[in-house]
Amino acid sequence: MKKRALAALLWFYAGWYAGAIVAFYVGLPDAIGPLVGAAAAVVITVDPRGMIWNARRSARTLPRQPAQGAVRS
Repeated sequence: MKKRALAALLWFYAGWYAGAIVAFYVGLPDAIGPLVGAAAAVVITVDPRGMIWNARRSARTLPRQPAQGAVRS
């Protein structure tokens, strides 16, 4: 859980910075930066597709491998 919280903090800062740069050059309000940062942090923390924070698989859920030298028929 510590990794997830740290990643959320870093993505919040990175999103805020990127949003502020875009807002500056495009002429958007300054509030865009924190909004982009918050959205990035939420997406990273929640991970809706399960691509970043994979659940660990226990030994019971792993498929059984045939023993070495075993003959398949």
